Order: sequence, then C-alpha cells, then structure tokens
Amino acid sequence: MGRALRVGIVDDHPAIASGIPAGLADRVSFAAEPVVATTVGELLAAADGLDVVLLDLRLQDGSEPPANVAALVAAGWPVLLYTQVRQPQVVAECLRAGALGVVGKHESWEVLAEAVRTVADGDAHVNADWAAALQLVMAERPVLAPREAQVVNLYATGLPLKSVARRLGVAEETAKEYLARAKRKYLDAGRPVRTRTELYLRAVEDGLVAPPGERWSDDA
Repeated sequence: MGRALRVGIVDDHPAIASGIPAGLADRVSFAAEPVVATTVGELLAAADGLDVVLLDLRLQDGSEPPANVAALVAAGWPVLLYTQVRQPQVVAECLRAGALGVVGKHESWEVLAEAVRTVADGDAHVNADWAAALQLVMAERPVLAPREAQVVNLYATGLPLKSVARRLGVAEETAKEYLARAKRKYLDAGRPVRTRTELYLRAVEDGLVAPPGERWSDDA
C-alpha cells in the first residue's frame, strides 16, 4: 500500500466524506485519520502537513473550484479532484490552477487509491477518458497575447472600449485592434463571439474572467 499518507478530504456530502476513508482503508496506508472538512477554509484551519487533498468541485459555500485548488496548492498540498462534475472545461481550469489529477466518483476504490498514491508522490493522474476530453477543451482554447487577454477581460465585463483603452494606456483604435484579433482567434478555434455576452461566456470558460457576474447582451 506504500508509505503512510496524511490525507485531507473536502466534501460537503456527509455520506461521501465519511465513506472515503472506509473505502480506502484496505488500499491506502494512513498516517493518521483523514481530516474531513466541508470547505477549503475549514480544512486549512484544521490540518497541517497533508500529503494529498481530495477535493469535491461543487461545494455549497459558493466557492469557485479553481480558487479552491489554488488555496490548497498555496498551502503546499497536492490536490486530487474527486467529483461528479462531467464538465471538462471546469476540470481544465482546476488543473491549470495546480490540481494534479481527477477521479470521477463513479470510479472504483482501486482507481481512487491509485490516484491518491500517485498525486501524493507529486505525479499527475488523469485517466484516458478525462485526458481525451481535456485535450479537446485545450485544443479549442485560443492562445491570446497578454494585451488581447487584458482587453477581453475588461471589455467582456462591461467597460466601454474607450475606458479599456484608457486603463491600458493605449489608443482606442489599438484596443479595438486587440479585441478584433482576440475575436478572430476565437473564430479560428470554432468558438465565434458575436455579442458581448458570448465574449463574456468564452472568457469565463477560459478563465479570463471570474464567474459568476453580470452578463451583457449588447453587440460586441
């Protein structure tokens, strides 16, 4: 079963949270009883020196999954996503935030145990199904230059183009050109943006804008 691990679990479904230690008991060696919490903040306050954290993506406290991952990674803890969420874009954002792997809650205890050991060793664990989905998501994500990404962020969240230009210290025509380039890249990726709402949604999907927020319906 390998070395004894200090494990943290963040899940606000009591039956699942309490069932994980039991399901892994014969497959993973625990250095101590796993620390179970319903929020990332609760785990950060209650635990220290964890080897791996199993993180549910959808928590009832309204927290955003990538932010949760980032907070755990900042504490120095490897993160394994353990989820029912079948949204590759959300998972991709969490992997970009520093998570090392993902396991679906429908998968076997053997798969979860292997993933726990792998991530605790600092290695990545993404099975073939997830890898294919994530590869598709990443392939569809256009690579924006830093200025293009800044213009998309500001314009998609409601600033007039003139204000975007002023904030970035460029001419309005220059900001307009950055926006046009970004929109062309989205079109080339098969994800066209015709309105400010669509641009906002694409920016949220690609982690350029933090969700949720007010959405606009005027033409982009």
